[in-house]
Amino acid sequence: MFHGSDRPWTHEDRDIVTPSCDLLYYNAWVWIGDSPVRLHIPPNHGRYYVVQLMDAWSENFYNVGLRNTPAEGADWWLIHNDDPMPTGIDPKRVVRCPTRLVWLLGRALVGDIADVPKARAFADGVQLQGSGPRPSCVCQWKDSGDAAQDFFANLLQAVEEIGVSTTASDLRPLMRSLRLPPGGLEALERSSQRVREGLRQAHSEGMQLIEQHIVNLTRKPWTWSPHLGIWGDNILMRATVAMKGLGALAATETLYAQADFDAFSEPLDGRHCYTLRFEDGHMPPADAFWSVSLYGEDRYFAANPLGRYAIGDRTRGLRRNEDNSLTLQIQHDRPAEGDANWLPAPSGPFYLILRMYHPRQEMLSGQYVLPPLQPVNKR
Repeated sequence: MFHGSDRPWTHEDRDIVTPSCDLLYYNAWVWIGDSPVRLHIPPNHGRYYVVQLMDAWSENFYNVGLRNTPAEGADWWLIHNDDPMPTGIDPKRVVRCPTRLVWLLGRALVGDIADVPKARAFADGVQLQGSGPRPSCVCQWKDSGDAAQDFFANLLQAVEEIGVSTTASDLRPLMRSLRLPPGGLEALERSSQRVREGLRQAHSEGMQLIEQHIVNLTRKPWTWSPHLGIWGDNILMRATVAMKGLGALAATETLYAQADFDAFSEPLDGRHCYTLRFEDGHMPPADAFWSVSLYGEDRYFAANPLGRYAIGDRTRGLRRNEDNSLTLQIQHDRPAEGDANWLPAPSGPFYLILRMYHPRQEMLSGQYVLPPLQPVNKR
């Protein structure tokens, strides 16, 4: 069963970091048992959507959406890699899943307030049938308040029940090197104080390492990776994105470009005003749509008088320059020119995420260069 949002996300929402306000989210966890799980997609009526399939280790191994599903909708069938192909089902609609625990994260494009009921109706029409009982690592999830102890307890339960990701070849020796007590969770609970302190120190150092890599270390105006969502051996990127943008789609579906610095490698801050200018014929190359979202240093939307958290090709009333270029104004105070091209910023540090849905090849290949943010003045 899917659970979803009833409206686009705002600064009041704190369920997940770095969300998009262009979409309604709906998600579900399924357990693939002996029989296939049916995923039903209703007619989309031209609306952009994607149902992202991730394994238990957040690998985006498949997406169901406009590119592979007819407009009138269709049924898909989820089976585990080790299971035989079911009979009586179109093999073109079968998705093999690397783990029996699968996270489905759906996104449906939403317009203004009047469009919310229609977007919600589409999301409600996405249905699941046949999921098995919840596994122990979900039913017995540890949340005692001791972050380090809970992390290793949950890790042990997941590895024991689900196994280690087959796409991360270096994760298996890493697990062995941890020298966790044999016997799983019960052994951890009986382990000595020395073992517990060692794991707590490892957790602390790991979190520090992740925090250090959340910020763009190169100080480039924009950074992005074509490997997002498909982690393989890159454990550090997997962990970093899980902290800052959990549930990232593979770059072929959505490319995420992040701006932490301006054209002069200075951190973005609401004490300054910035412009982001796209020349005529050089808008972000996306076949579906694109938008620039702004987040405070807490990685959530920042409250602002417009209630505008993103701006892009779907924003109504955008004003082009005389040469048909587009200049976005990113600042804390309301621009003298008016609200049309204004993306409000908080009074302190912030960062941007430019999302390109169905990015074109020139973006994926690195031929397209994103323009940097230009500081206008200092307040």
